[in-house]
Amino acid sequence: MNSPLHEAARARRLVADGAMGTALMAAGLEAGGCGEWWNVAHPERILEIQRRYVQAGADCLITNTFGGSRIMLTRHGHGELVREINRAAVRIAREAFGGGGRDGYVLGDIGPLGALLEPYGDLSEQKARAAL
Repeated sequence: MNSPLHEAARARRLVADGAMGTALMAAGLEAGGCGEWWNVAHPERILEIQRRYVQAGADCLITNTFGGSRIMLTRHGHGELVREINRAAVRIAREAFGGGGRDGYVLGDIGPLGALLEPYGDLSEQKARAAL
C-alpha cells in the first residue's frame, strides 16, 4: 500500500510520466483529435501507454484527462460524457500499476479550457469554474 503522496515526496524523488499527447499521436491519434475520448473508445491503447510508463519506472501516472473539461470535450462532440471519460482515465491508470505489479500514484490532470475569460473573451468566470 502506498504511503500518502506528500510523505513519499518528502522521503524520495518521485518520477512522473509525461508527453501523453506525443504517445497518443504515436499510437495513431490524428492531429486535432480528442485523446481523452480514447479512454472510452480505445482503452487498451491508453493502458498500453500507461503500462510503458510504469515499466520505465514512473511512480506517478498522470491521467489522460488534459482536455477532459466539459468545454473541451464539447468541442469534440463528447461533452455529455465528461464523467465517463474522466473516470475511465483514472481506472486505466490504476490498472496500469496493478498490471505492473507495483504501487504508484495516479494524478488527475486538467489543462486549459481553450477560451479566453471575459472581458478579453466570451467565457465567464462562472462557466470556467463550472467546467473545472
